[in-house]
Amino acid sequence: MMCLLKKVVFRGLILGCLVMMGCVSSQLVESWQEPAFEDKPLGKILVLGVFQKDMSRRLYEDSVVKAIEKRKGSAVAGYTLMPKVEDYDEKEDIMAAVAKANADAVMIATLVGLKQEEKYRAPQVSYIPHTGLGHGLYDSYSVSFERVYDPGYSVMETTVKLEITVFSAKTKQMVWAGATKSVDPDSRAELVDDVSGLIVEDMKKAGFL
Repeated sequence: MMCLLKKVVFRGLILGCLVMMGCVSSQLVESWQEPAFEDKPLGKILVLGVFQKDMSRRLYEDSVVKAIEKRKGSAVAGYTLMPKVEDYDEKEDIMAAVAKANADAVMIATLVGLKQEEKYRAPQVSYIPHTGLGHGLYDSYSVSFERVYDPGYSVMETTVKLEITVFSAKTKQMVWAGATKSVDPDSRAELVDDVSGLIVEDMKKAGFL
């Protein structure tokens, strides 16, 4: 009975590690800034998420605004000024929103990649003590081990890539750009929170916030 319990606990630890390894992983894969731009830090930023689904757009814009304000910056979500995502296609509408918000910059995020593919996880062989638990250092050689085999399995891996650009309202020129990659997000909310933090942190380090 004790041996069975040890095996169950050990398998549980292995599964827990695999679950943690499979959690969402987001990273800022590249970023750029205009070296000649000196009007830092930026004042208010108009945040636009160019996504087809309105819920995704609102989640993203609210998350970025929250992240910027957390770092003592100022921002406004585009949907509060332009309720329809179709308005984001018109330069005149964007500039009108910039003027209405009295914004110094516009941040635009677009989805540039969404891929799902099947990944194979190789079989794992692990060992657990079969007898002799509690032995001291010098007699640990007497402990025997039992092999635990976990068969291979296939999982679906989702990769999401975003491209973010920031334009100065005064010069109309791009002053910052970045690209993010997220693997296996559990939810849209988790994805946008991770990405927002990466974007804003890099802009903060560059002196834009």
